[in-house]
Amino acid sequence: MGWFIIGLVLAGGLLLLLNWWATAEVKSAKTAMMWGIIAICSLLALLLLAAGRNVMAILPAGYAAWRMFGAARLFSGFMGKHSSKKQHTSTYTGSMTHDEALEVLGLEKGAAKAEINAAYRKLMAQCHPDKGGSDWMAAKLTEARRTLLGK
Repeated sequence: MGWFIIGLVLAGGLLLLLNWWATAEVKSAKTAMMWGIIAICSLLALLLLAAGRNVMAILPAGYAAWRMFGAARLFSGFMGKHSSKKQHTSTYTGSMTHDEALEVLGLEKGAAKAEINAAYRKLMAQCHPDKGGSDWMAAKLTEARRTLLGK
């Protein structure tokens, strides 16, 4: 009967955790996940120590300590270009024809300067990198506007 109650408590806790996870911001969710992994590794190490498996307890305890004390950040400088923290900054650099520029901005031939700028502003408001869009799309929109305006 005791195991059944423990199972119900764990299932309820898991449901609460999943509900929080669905509504959490990315940064807080990543932080919570990191600390959760550290807690699990620490508990596993304690269980292994209690069971007399001292050598086996080194791995989870070592990983937990490595994450807690920032040793991962120590080695990130040695990774150079291949660091997991590297930002992807691809930009659109191709030359665009007049027809392609019209298609990108969703305009017809003979569009006036005001129409070009209005279409650019509208699309840029949706696709700007600061609002979750991509650098590539923002650069493509800018290139289309420059092509149509002859800048």
